[in-house]
Amino acid sequence: MKNVVVLFVFGAILPFSLGQSRPTVSIKKQFLPVYLGDTIVLTCSGGGSVKWYFDGTVIPDQMQQNYIVIIKSISAQGRYVCERNGMKSEAFQLKVEDAFPPEILVIQSGDSVVYKDDSVHLALYVDNDWQNWMCYVYKNQSLYRVMIKDYPKTGPLEFMTSSVEKTSEPYIYWCKNKITNTRSSTVVLSVTDLMVKLVPHPDLPELRKDLELECVTHGAPKISSVTFYKGSDTILTQSEVKYTIKNMAKTDEGNYKCEATYMFQASTSNNKFTVKSVPQEVVGIEVTLEAAMSYTSGNPVCTCSKCRSGGKSEFYEIVNGHYKKVNSGYQYHLPQGKYVCRVRWDTGASSFSLPLSVAVSGNEVPSNTGVIVGVLVFIFIVMGLILIMGYFCRNRRNKQKPEALYQEVALDAVKSDKGEGGYEELKGGKRGERSGEYDTLKGPDADKVTTADVSDTGEQGRYEALKVSQDDSKKNEYETLKGKEGKGAEGGYEALKTSKAEEAAGVYHTLGPAGEQGAGYEALKLSKAERKEGEYQTVQPGGN
Repeated sequence: MKNVVVLFVFGAILPFSLGQSRPTVSIKKQFLPVYLGDTIVLTCSGGGSVKWYFDGTVIPDQMQQNYIVIIKSISAQGRYVCERNGMKSEAFQLKVEDAFPPEILVIQSGDSVVYKDDSVHLALYVDNDWQNWMCYVYKNQSLYRVMIKDYPKTGPLEFMTSSVEKTSEPYIYWCKNKITNTRSSTVVLSVTDLMVKLVPHPDLPELRKDLELECVTHGAPKISSVTFYKGSDTILTQSEVKYTIKNMAKTDEGNYKCEATYMFQASTSNNKFTVKSVPQEVVGIEVTLEAAMSYTSGNPVCTCSKCRSGGKSEFYEIVNGHYKKVNSGYQYHLPQGKYVCRVRWDTGASSFSLPLSVAVSGNEVPSNTGVIVGVLVFIFIVMGLILIMGYFCRNRRNKQKPEALYQEVALDAVKSDKGEGGYEELKGGKRGERSGEYDTLKGPDADKVTTADVSDTGEQGRYEALKVSQDDSKKNEYETLKGKEGKGAEGGYEALKTSKAEEAAGVYHTLGPAGEQGAGYEALKLSKAERKEGEYQTVQPGGN
């Protein structure tokens, strides 16, 4: 009986103990390696309520199975532990590179805060090897691969996100090279279904740099006033939709939101609406490798004193709060605008420099103007060469005989035995040459011949006239070029015969309209005034 009780208790405890196995902390390999400014996800296995620890200290307000970590500084490197139902996992050691990712994924159009059901245009700035890059998105607590249909031949790798849904977690996008394991920066999108949203510029704020907050309303209604808040405290109320945090410090970090009062421009009721945005967490990235940009005499320079040697300078123009990489052809002459730069190497990159405004002075020519000037100079050179060539060609023609390159030569009739007009046969080549080939003009000046001459004599260097057939049985037939198989063979021509019925009258058949009675050949009749020998009537429309 005692054994039965022991087995019963063991059987009841065993499934419970198996269900309470020790949790583990893991990270998707697609996130590795981890850099400054990244947003990554750590996962605690199992389910239920979770408590997270960093280097032995409880992380407040983190009770989800998936812990979204913003790498604000190198101090994010350390030991992460999760606890579930009183059981702690083994420590997961996270390593953080003291640099930014070598490649950059940025928003080209759209905002980091997205209206529900909208999309965002992203661009990955890599120099080559696009086919080996794969992009990913973490959403709804799962990892997905982004399907890219068209890879570029030049320029950045661009794609549109799918329509976003309202979720409690943000969307995280990034790309990775499957051959070299090189990673891009991450782009984080949060979703709102309210009419008003607060958008930070740039998307990844850095300490000791300015941060611009913009209050955006859906559909661009007319805004009368905007109030900015940090937490529950009012910062200021103004008519402008933008607020700038100067030289951002750690004390400026926190949750920000805005409240806009607006009315629809097409409305006739003059009703005003006041809506607050969803709070946005603003954090600053602590930078150790910072670039500095200078621009003197049209020459941009990017430096980083603490970066490793051999780095490459890259320049980006700030357009509507977004970074757009400048073509390398502009590196020695930037158009007017606002720019930042960074230094990158194979395994990392510096942070962006402070923005620098480039103005076009009176002594400088913007690069696009220089391109236009170069094209105009090229066009003028080509036109000059054409005019010079035309001048010499005209002088050469004036020195030669004033004859045309080709002449229209009238065909003279050759009398046959009956006195009717005819043409002599165009003779073939010399004996032994292939049929169908004809002698070119010969003679001592053959190479100088530029016109076609017709002769009845058949002397060398000219064309012979067509002769009447000498066969009496084929009178009034005129010999034409024939192939090896004779009449009707491919490459030959049949003789043009006179009508049997009107042979003596000199009547010739022509093709008549198909489908009519007597279709085939229509007689070309002599003129009614037959006294005028050699005149023939033309064929009138309709056979008349």
